[in-house]
Amino acid sequence: MLMHLSYNYINPNLITNNNIKMNFNWQSKTLLIIEDDYASYLFLKEVLLNTEIKIIRAISLKQAIENLTLNIKIDMVIMNINIYGDNIHKSISEVKRYCAYTPIIAITDQDSIDAKSDCIQAGCDTFIYRHIDRFQLLNTIDELLDKSNILNSLDFRSG
Repeated sequence: MLMHLSYNYINPNLITNNNIKMNFNWQSKTLLIIEDDYASYLFLKEVLLNTEIKIIRAISLKQAIENLTLNIKIDMVIMNINIYGDNIHKSISEVKRYCAYTPIIAITDQDSIDAKSDCIQAGCDTFIYRHIDRFQLLNTIDELLDKSNILNSLDFRSG
């Protein structure tokens, strides 16, 4: 499946939201991208280029699970749910089994409320359509990493 690369034209006369954060430093974070399409993976890698996040790629659920069982702390997962066909719930549940409190962003080209609902019910934290707005993606990742940091600092799971 080929990722459609698109760049949004921003009219200089428009008033923009000044709350959009443009610089990110996730040097201490590790992201697992589960994506079988190389062009889509390269697009995500390019979007994340200046964030300094460490990226690990898996092209299958089996490879993702192998990465999750290593002694590497995964801070976030981005997964293309299209590669799982009808097994979306099973695949997301399998990933969550190894990283229950790690945020997961599902990416798909299925533009439907049912697909979004399925992903959220299966355990994803959010859902992004294939035609990704890079600023939305970066801000979503930042927000989820902040939320995850807060939960980890509370350490409510050890009690």
